Amino acid sequence: MKKRPKVYIRMFLSYLGMLCIPIVAAAVIYGYSSRVIRSQAERMNDTLLEMIQRELDQQISDVQKIAARLAMDTSVQAASKVKGRFGTEDQMSLYYLYNDLLSLAMSEDFIDDVFIYFHNTKTVCGINGNMSAELFYDLYYRNEEYPFSQFCQYMEKPHYNDTLRIARGEGKDMLLFTMTTLDSYGGTGTATIGIGIKFAELKDRLSSLKWDDSMDAVIVSGDNGQIHSAEPANPVGNLKFDELEAGNHVVHGTKGGQFMISVLESQVIDWKYVAMFPMTLIEKSAKQIRALTMVCLFGCGILGFGASCYLTGKNYNPLKALMDTFKKHSEGEIGEQDNEYQWLNTQMDQFFKKHVDANLVIKSNQKGLKNYYLLQLLQDYYYGDGQELDRYGIHFNSDVNVVVLFEPRKEEEGGEAALRRFIVMNIFEEMCQDHFNVEMIELGERVAAITNLPGMSEDYMEILKDKVENLQAMTEEAFQFSCIAFIGAACQGLEGIHTSYLQAGSLEEYVVLLDADLIIYDDVKNMQLHYDYSIEAEQKIINAIEAGDSRQAGKLMIQIFDHNLSGKVSADSYRHLVYDMVGTLVKGAKLGGYTSAARELDFPDGFSMKRLPVAELKQRFQELLDEICEKILGMKKEAAGDKTFSRKVEAYIQENYRDPDLNIAITSQHFDITPAYLSSIYKKQTGGSLLDYINTMRIERAQELLEQGYSVVEVAPMAGFRESGSFIRAFKKKTGVTPGQFKKKF
Repeated sequence: MKKRPKVYIRMFLSYLGMLCIPIVAAAVIYGYSSRVIRSQAERMNDTLLEMIQRELDQQISDVQKIAARLAMDTSVQAASKVKGRFGTEDQMSLYYLYNDLLSLAMSEDFIDDVFIYFHNTKTVCGINGNMSAELFYDLYYRNEEYPFSQFCQYMEKPHYNDTLRIARGEGKDMLLFTMTTLDSYGGTGTATIGIGIKFAELKDRLSSLKWDDSMDAVIVSGDNGQIHSAEPANPVGNLKFDELEAGNHVVHGTKGGQFMISVLESQVIDWKYVAMFPMTLIEKSAKQIRALTMVCLFGCGILGFGASCYLTGKNYNPLKALMDTFKKHSEGEIGEQDNEYQWLNTQMDQFFKKHVDANLVIKSNQKGLKNYYLLQLLQDYYYGDGQELDRYGIHFNSDVNVVVLFEPRKEEEGGEAALRRFIVMNIFEEMCQDHFNVEMIELGERVAAITNLPGMSEDYMEILKDKVENLQAMTEEAFQFSCIAFIGAACQGLEGIHTSYLQAGSLEEYVVLLDADLIIYDDVKNMQLHYDYSIEAEQKIINAIEAGDSRQAGKLMIQIFDHNLSGKVSADSYRHLVYDMVGTLVKGAKLGGYTSAARELDFPDGFSMKRLPVAELKQRFQELLDEICEKILGMKKEAAGDKTFSRKVEAYIQENYRDPDLNIAITSQHFDITPAYLSSIYKKQTGGSLLDYINTMRIERAQELLEQGYSVVEVAPMAGFRESGSFIRAFKKKTGVTPGQFKKKF
């Protein structure tokens, strides 16, 4: 039997070893499939419970907030203290209370009923109207299981976020949340608030969150009451509130089989949410995975063994061919301790040691020395005779040189940066070979081109500019990256290369200032070196800032920018003007009382150091002005915390209430503040609503005119109403009677 080579055997064993990896992985999957499926089921149950808890807890929390708000409502507390019967004024209060309850019920679609049971008067005020408790019970809550006496007894007990499952008169179950009011001294009041949630709504919410028909979702209350997503009851029997522990558990069903139950407690009420899932579904999925795993294991074993035999032979053939080639030129044989790779490595080392190409080493050294001398020409003045430059292939045919700096850019920097520099160097050198002698060198992220011009003529500079623009267009279109270029001035002699390089390097800050990707030193060297910003102009801006007038201050600053930056301006002048403007902002803020502006706002580093374009610079300054002036105005208004401002507002309304267009928006425009801020500061100073004050002013004036004998049609425009219909509605809403009924009293 022929002995197999060592590497052949190792290759074959390595393929078999790789085959073991999927076999072992499949075995692990086989062993843990049930556990994984069970954990997935637990997570799905937990997710279901979290969804149920989050949705229902939010609804219950909203109900509790409504109940708490009504319990502390002063009008509710006042009505609860009335004994005997409600008087006329009390009836009006109950009417307003009825409107409030109706608004609360309409704001939440899951609320079925809202009412307040007054103990002393045996009266109910609810969304269905104001009536006696007995009539209320007969109309809406009559049922044999819960008689009227028991209903009253329950309502007159102290409650705090208690729940009661009760059937309404039409036979529909409802979950009733009850809370007793608090009196002004913190004790228990004599009224009970009831908020009903549709029982069917809770069941529908539970049913909508089920992800499989075989599971069930249950709510268990502290008194062991249960709400199911479906009827009949759950398959694991009655659930005891105290026996339900949070987490996942496996229990036996009442009709056999095991069920996984997950329990999660409510965060707002004495409830526990329970999700139940039959274990038979988990076992069914696990059996399918186990069967599939066994089939895959068998198939992988057969295919893997055949593939290992085939690939071993195929991959060994190139190695055998290499060995046959080296054996023709070598006298050595493979030793007992060597394998094929070790023998080939030894033979190749010997071969390359004998045949190393010394010319490649020399050429590499020459390129390094050439780059070194080019770098010296750029970074320092050169005073030599140029003989050492010729030695390393650096040739200049004339004494006129221009340095061009290229900066390839792309949104995402990475390994392509070197490729982009390589493209720029080769394309530009090829473009210029018919006109100029060019030496290219990489300078970090940039590429420098020392361009030797035939003379000082401006025509040569125009040709050079065209070449640079053509390069930029080609890199943009063909290679999808931009290339910014800086062209220094044409300088005499080798020593002028350093001068031109410094000039090109100083042009970077003009890219954003001029919004251009090609900057030429000769175009910017004569730019404006000063700016006009007088003390008087600065004082006007400071005065506007001190007064909190951001609009006027911004207008003055824009005028300064337009005056100084409308033409070509140097980068230094731009930067100095920005810093002077920043100083103006700080001075104005300080005089306005905002002394911490320099620390709290993003000043120089926010825009000047980034060399923003002029349009963005103006916008940034206006944003800072708005922020500073808003702060100053706020501080001034806080300092004037008395009712001076509200009195001015009321005086303005008293003078203009006859105008039918008068509203909060018109008033805010008069005082140059926003409607929301006007309403907020008026309420803070007076405790009342500004809109209510406008309506009250008009209605009081209308009452005076009606008492003097004017007709309803005449009074409407005199009191500030556009037409009599809106006047009648507003008058009745405010006084409870129509203008005609009011006029009949006189």
